[in-house]
Amino acid sequence: MRHFYVIANYAKPHTLFCVQEIKEYLTAKGAECVIAGPAASDNGRYHYTDTGRIPGDTQCVIVLGGDGTLIQAAHDLKGTSYPLIGINLGNLGYLSEVDQENLFPSLDRLLMDDFFIEERMTLLGEIVRDGQIVCSDTALNDIVLTRLESMKMLRFSLYVNDQFITRYNADGIIVATPTGSTAYSLSAGGPIVLPTSNLFVLTPICAQTLTTARSIVLPDNAYIRLIVEAKDGIRMLHQAVSFDSDNVVSVHPGDEIVIKSASDKVRLIRLDQRSFLDTLGKKLSR
Repeated sequence: MRHFYVIANYAKPHTLFCVQEIKEYLTAKGAECVIAGPAASDNGRYHYTDTGRIPGDTQCVIVLGGDGTLIQAAHDLKGTSYPLIGINLGNLGYLSEVDQENLFPSLDRLLMDDFFIEERMTLLGEIVRDGQIVCSDTALNDIVLTRLESMKMLRFSLYVNDQFITRYNADGIIVATPTGSTAYSLSAGGPIVLPTSNLFVLTPICAQTLTTARSIVLPDNAYIRLIVEAKDGIRMLHQAVSFDSDNVVSVHPGDEIVIKSASDKVRLIRLDQRSFLDTLGKKLSR
């Protein structure tokens, strides 16, 4: 690799210094390194870059920050095939590959093409109202139907491949990718699955039931529909769908949320066959 593009979360300490070190090091090795410009905001949504700014010959996108920064960068680069590698500037993460103390040896590995690519599945969610798609977005971690300010539970039905499964009275439901199985889904009691698995996980949030509301694991060729229902005859407007906790869209009773595996994959650069379970153990033991 000789052509690099750097995206950085400047809210993290020492980020600017680290960006300068990376650019100077790669340039000294004869590589090209372009730094992303100032972050942009679009309709209240935060962006680190946009695809129009990235040179066409870019071979690698280096992301400085934490897992959240890498997830946002993946959103910003949706529809492209640029591989990403995360430089961790915060707490131990599942997605960031490189720690600061290993920065220069890791850059050398990239320059020598000594790495492999790991693909992660994403989810596509569509909000359908009166037969029309009013919102469509993707998620690397999860798509969540949740209540907003109100303390009242939601009522919604779950269909898998158009077959009715159950009706929930709950605070919501999390639809997580394997990557997202260690995020909000885990906090709600969902299972941990290997990040390269081809499946997704449905985990209800605080469902009202005398028996445990179990998670449901589905193959990546399945699709689901969540139908928001009025409760006690009242068409409450206190629910929303979030995509990776970023894009939050209000939904109405009668709306359908259709979720399936997206065609887009996030391509992550890996330098070592580091065990996901090793990282998991370190993360959960803190």
